Amino acid sequence: MVALVLGISGFTRSDAVVELTVDGVATDVETRADTVAELLDEQDVVVTERDLVEPSADSALPADGPVTVQHARQVQVVMDGQPTQIWTTALTVDGALDQYGVRVADAELSASRAERLPLTGGQIGVQMPDQVTVLHDQRRTTVVTTAETVRDLLREAGVRLGPNDLVNVRLGRQVETGLQIAVTRVAVKTVRRTFSIDHAVVRRADSSRYEGYEKVVQPGRNGRGLIVTRVVQHDGVTVRQRRVDRRVLRDPVRRIVVYGTKQRPYSAPATGADGLNWGALAACESGGNPRAVNPAGYYGLYQFSLSTWSAVGGSGNPIDATPEEQTYRAKVLYERSGAGQWPVCGPLLFS
Repeated sequence: MVALVLGISGFTRSDAVVELTVDGVATDVETRADTVAELLDEQDVVVTERDLVEPSADSALPADGPVTVQHARQVQVVMDGQPTQIWTTALTVDGALDQYGVRVADAELSASRAERLPLTGGQIGVQMPDQVTVLHDQRRTTVVTTAETVRDLLREAGVRLGPNDLVNVRLGRQVETGLQIAVTRVAVKTVRRTFSIDHAVVRRADSSRYEGYEKVVQPGRNGRGLIVTRVVQHDGVTVRQRRVDRRVLRDPVRRIVVYGTKQRPYSAPATGADGLNWGALAACESGGNPRAVNPAGYYGLYQFSLSTWSAVGGSGNPIDATPEEQTYRAKVLYERSGAGQWPVCGPLLFS
């Protein structure tokens, strides 16, 4: 406060006069501040996040309204011998207990209700002659009451019970000191959730179409279903759920794809060996059988080894290729290495 007075007396040039109340002490101050924070800094009033500042520190300085600061104090509340540390911005004992949520109409206190709380905090002793604790809606309320039954007490405390709510004691039970009443909020609701049903894909072979052909003749579509669940929650936490219905709202539609299996005819490019007697060579090598197999590791019309077949651009096994492709690959081999690749039957190429 000495710093506050010095700040005011040293301020000679100002544009406005604002009423600043710090912990209940009001002073008119001259200021050029634009915001509440600037005013507090100007007047050397230090605040923390626990303190109450109205309007808030980042607000514009009010033109005609007051600025109020109430510093938080740490107070130890000893209730029936049980100490609890609290922070309060109340200025009096009565205000601090009210912020703490203690109804003290008939309580015995260790200090006067109107006694001012120092900034350094303090201790308040509370002795409740007839107190009942009510746990509800994630709150703890201590009630001093003259109600006769639990039902009357809850009504007096403003705790309304829903049709499904649970109470840990009978509503008709006589109220007594030290009784602890727990109210569990029970919510029963129906949850509806839709889900997707994947469609099947059917592929149908068409021997009239060449390999590589593929066409979607019926687009697929996912189906849609519904699950209905009954959910029971205690104070917002799910304790039980049961599926009461599951049904299909829309059937899935199959996706149908037609693909070709017919082998494409092989069209061999022209080579310089086209005029040779390849029929005679094939008849000699394999008896003209495009699927001929020699146990020694030779295959097809021209008895290729797999390595030679691969070297002239063939893939897989020669016996799986068309006769036209086998003849073309034999011509490629001839152009590279001559008729000596077929030492016995090679001369027949020139017959």
